[in-house]
Amino acid sequence: MKRYLLLAVAMVAMILATGCGGTNNLNAGPTNATINTTDGLNDQIVKFELSVSSLTLTGSGTTATTGNLLSKTSEVEFVHQAGSFEPLALVNIPPGTYSGASLTVSNPEVVVMNNAVPPAPVKIPTTLTSGSVTVTFTAPITVTSSNSSVINFDLDLANSVVLTGTPPTSATVTAKFNVTTATATNTDEDSGEMDDVHGSVTAIAAPNFTIQTETSSIVFATDANTQFKDGITSLSQLKVGDIVEVDGTTKPDGSKLATKVGVEESQSGEEAEGVITAVTGAPATQLTIAHQVDSSNSATPPVTVDLAISASTAFSVRTDKLNLGGTTPAFDASHIGVGQRVEADTGSSTVSPMPADKIKLREQALVGTVSGASASGFTLTLNASSAFATLTGQSTIAVSIVSGTNQKVTPANNNTVRVRGLIFFNAGTYSMISSRIDDNQ
Repeated sequence: MKRYLLLAVAMVAMILATGCGGTNNLNAGPTNATINTTDGLNDQIVKFELSVSSLTLTGSGTTATTGNLLSKTSEVEFVHQAGSFEPLALVNIPPGTYSGASLTVSNPEVVVMNNAVPPAPVKIPTTLTSGSVTVTFTAPITVTSSNSSVINFDLDLANSVVLTGTPPTSATVTAKFNVTTATATNTDEDSGEMDDVHGSVTAIAAPNFTIQTETSSIVFATDANTQFKDGITSLSQLKVGDIVEVDGTTKPDGSKLATKVGVEESQSGEEAEGVITAVTGAPATQLTIAHQVDSSNSATPPVTVDLAISASTAFSVRTDKLNLGGTTPAFDASHIGVGQRVEADTGSSTVSPMPADKIKLREQALVGTVSGASASGFTLTLNASSAFATLTGQSTIAVSIVSGTNQKVTPANNNTVRVRGLIFFNAGTYSMISSRIDDNQ
């Protein structure tokens, strides 16, 4: 596993040189744009990773085309992002109007479920049709020096990957992105909020701290309202080398303010995230997860990771903005099942199975058809070939709408929606508390 950042967060504070082929220069100050990635879900795929080595914006009118926004190649895992946004680059873009973008991509990785009994995740041979991706914006976007912009690159995974075979045995990838933009208002992740940013602390200079992500570093400020948790109560208790999870906002000048900081593990710790594909014991004593992201720098990450559960393993649910009214469903060794997405943290060991000090229930996304819609929830009918249905044998799931659910679309009977949220398991039945509902675009 690797010391990571889970999120494919790229470069904080980089200046973009103007013109084609310009070089990037580090800038410790605020930036005027955050470039995010997200995913339009293909429900048969449990992992899709793509390396992005270049991203430029195409100038319109008198605005020049930019140089490469990325200082180094970023490996982005898109499936875990579905229904959420993660920063790919924080940059200074020359003010102007831009009509499109060009990306250079490589090394696609696709993991699906096979038809074994029980089903298991497999990495299938994948062909990339072209390493060059051109995106024409629906409407030109304008970047200014007075306001921080958020530019969202949404990978249309459902139309970017053609799977061959039942179950799939190979894949062809033609990457397609949809792009939207917003002014940083922090009303949600679309417009500057930053949730669940993971990294290793590399510097602390109160009131700021810097974390190292998979590709670069990002500086967060703190203030009197910043919440510290998971073993620390103030910035003074944070240590260089700690693996942290940070929530934050984007200030008008583009700088980042941490609203919540939690320590995941110490410097020697590791973590891994993925979808549970096997559970041993009742209560569970071991899990196997389909690897999505972890803390290793390996060029060849594993397809699966085994996790050992002991009496000292701490289970938790991160509810974020959801108000469950003190009625969070159970999540522990007796209430855990295949199909749930989890994060496991360990303090130091590199043995297999990985001894899990902590197991956190993480959000995930499902796509399906709505029935029985009401103000409090609905039934979501999934594709029988989806990875979740293949793993669980359950083709419908009850979805709850609670205070804090972000309804980008209102679920209506017979409509297809994507739901991101927390999935719970109890006595063979799954249920979901939604954090975001949209149209999977």
